[in-house]
Amino acid sequence: MIENDQQVLARAWDAAANPVLITERSGCIVWINRAFCLMSGYSKPELVGKTPHLLSSGRQSTTFYRNLWMTVMAGLTWQGEMVERRKDGGTCTVNQIITPVLDHYGVVTHFIAILHNFSLMDDERAAMQHLAFHDALTGLPNRLLFLNLLNQAINGALKHQQPLALMFIDLDHFKSINDTLGHACGDKLLVAVAERLGQSVRRSDVVARLSGDEFAILITGMDQIDQLESLANKLLAAIQQPFMMDGHRIETAISIGISLFPDEGGSMEELLAQADRAMYLAKRNGGNACRMSLVDRPIELNATRCPPTWPASATPAPE
Repeated sequence: MIENDQQVLARAWDAAANPVLITERSGCIVWINRAFCLMSGYSKPELVGKTPHLLSSGRQSTTFYRNLWMTVMAGLTWQGEMVERRKDGGTCTVNQIITPVLDHYGVVTHFIAILHNFSLMDDERAAMQHLAFHDALTGLPNRLLFLNLLNQAINGALKHQQPLALMFIDLDHFKSINDTLGHACGDKLLVAVAERLGQSVRRSDVVARLSGDEFAILITGMDQIDQLESLANKLLAAIQQPFMMDGHRIETAISIGISLFPDEGGSMEELLAQADRAMYLAKRNGGNACRMSLVDRPIELNATRCPPTWPASATPAPE
């Protein structure tokens, strides 16, 4: 784009009637237009270099912001309504469309937020926005959101030459629980398993439910095999603890398959296929184990405790 075109574009954005905000990947504000200044009451020097948290009214929960951030970091557009706080202390309700900007690696570098002063969106539309990217049963990121997060992580790892790991998790003998105790109890077990998985990982790790009793975890910032082994054993031990569901004591376990980037391919499809294959190797050997099937050197991680007797113990809880 020639310089004159860039100047016209900058003037056009600044003259736009809708408030416009541009941030870096970190959330730091790099540009706002005049309409945004009028809406918020802040001048450009007061906002540039800060984060949009300055406008937080406290009306949105931590979970709300976490889901928003996870969506845009996956390279997906987020749309929803927020109550923002102006400089004078008053509040305004705005509909925001936040669009990620990608570089030639496909990595998110900036975000553009375009605001509309509309009335608060109804609960049904808010629920539809949430369900588009989250599992209805567990509230975890769904397959669509997870795959986009994984793709972003791979692009970032390629750009910065950093490793990442993918865990594919399947609940052992889950069909037996559904058959003996019913699907309602099985659903409660899936919710409880999701909670334990989430409690066992770091805040930077992403736990998702892909389908049925299949879960996945995206792990960044771990470059040592023993770190992954430690996390895998922590997950195995967490799920081995008995669950109490509808008056029944349920003992179950998980099978985990791990694939590594870039050791096992540079594409999302290759990493998923390798993790899935490794998980089935762990399950074929009796379950309650983790398998890391590296191309050059297969390493098997086993649970430190004895696997439960199976079919699953599902006896009435003591009074």
